[in-house]
Amino acid sequence: MHTQARNLLLSGSQGLAVGGGMSVVRTGGGRYQEELEAAAAELRSLQAAHGGLTLKQIVSRAGRGNLGESMVSAVLRGRTLPRCDYYLTLVRVLLTYDTGKLASWQHEDIAVWKTRWQQLQRLKQDEKLGKSVRAQSAAEQPQTAGGLAERVLLSVVRAGEYIQLLPMAADTGGVWAVAFSPEGSLIATGHGPKTAQLWDTVARQRSGPPLFGHTDRVVTVAFSPDQVLLATGSDDGTVRLWDVASRTLVAEPLDGHSGGASTVLFSADGRLLVTVGRTIRLWDVTDAAKPLKIGKPFSGSLTAPPALSSAGILATGHSGGVAHLWDPAQQTKLGGPLRGHADDVTALCFSPDAELLATAGQDIQLWNVARAEMIHEPLQCAGEQVRRMAFSPDGRVLAAVTGHHDQEEATDHVVRLWDTGTWKELGDPLVGHSGTVDAAAFSPDSRLYATGGHDGLLRLRILPAPRP
Repeated sequence: MHTQARNLLLSGSQGLAVGGGMSVVRTGGGRYQEELEAAAAELRSLQAAHGGLTLKQIVSRAGRGNLGESMVSAVLRGRTLPRCDYYLTLVRVLLTYDTGKLASWQHEDIAVWKTRWQQLQRLKQDEKLGKSVRAQSAAEQPQTAGGLAERVLLSVVRAGEYIQLLPMAADTGGVWAVAFSPEGSLIATGHGPKTAQLWDTVARQRSGPPLFGHTDRVVTVAFSPDQVLLATGSDDGTVRLWDVASRTLVAEPLDGHSGGASTVLFSADGRLLVTVGRTIRLWDVTDAAKPLKIGKPFSGSLTAPPALSSAGILATGHSGGVAHLWDPAQQTKLGGPLRGHADDVTALCFSPDAELLATAGQDIQLWNVARAEMIHEPLQCAGEQVRRMAFSPDGRVLAAVTGHHDQEEATDHVVRLWDTGTWKELGDPLVGHSGTVDAAAFSPDSRLYATGGHDGLLRLRILPAPRP
């Protein structure tokens, strides 16, 4: 079974083949509307291949509430681009309608259509940005109040200032976990009243009803790399797997986490799930409906949520300022302990390229993973404890949530940012929460940073564009 886990961790991405029955998807450039209409034409070809399906037939096959006739009609005519999960649900219907079933998320053509959706989304965003830039260059023309506000927003972002949007989730009983979907359109959160919630990132509104199933607060959430699955972990000791498109459970709860399931992590290829309670467990989720345990629980006495690198190395933090690197497939340590902190290790994270590991207590220490050597003087956090920490996906920023949370030294937690090129702190700490912040995450484009607190607020910040 250890060999199985190693293969899951280290297997590279496979080439995407286009199966029979699907036209070859164009990948060239072009204006957004032209590409949108070209994709719609290919969807209509699939529709025609099954005898000219009616809108009613398509919506019915998708299941109650998953698709709507007006939206499907707009997509098939090339008039709109819905969110990714909606688009791919339509594709799943059209691919295998004559079988009486939806195409599996693992169908060979789904990855190709997801890539197509991502290309369309980028073209759409580029077109919007181009329009905004042209509008700003015409500053001498009379402007409406709304137009002026947009120009101010663009000016502030380009000047490198931080923008904090109005908070969300004030009625959820506390935000204990947050994660962006891989393509950024959704945010997942975990809450005190035994629920998880999906949010539309752009609209900053709920995307569907709450996800019910846990019997205690939800303290960790993670999307699979293909955005098909959402994993949630709870103080009830279980991990649950949800289908993102349908918002339904896909498997029996993964249990056996005494003391609660505090962390969930997907491997880079999405085939392995790491779940953490008092010990660490590995699961093969290649078949999400039938997750398989791999090996035995290992590495207890944790003082921080573990981190999993893109290269498949696991890092754990322990008391006495010690961190360990692991080959999780073999459940063995890689080299000796990393020592440097005076107190417990409270947070860890890998850089996107897996070359650096950051460990934290009341300061942050930076390690070269291959050499297991510290590479820089510790980054200071004003004597506050680091609660959460992450590198931005582009690797240019390190963010840390810091503050004391015990009864004697309770403080309002703040966000500190460092430029990884110089390791200098970027401006003053970012404030906005009252009390403890247990949830934080970067968006895939590194421009948004979300934080969730015990004050019940989900805050979204626009960060300045990274500078070369």
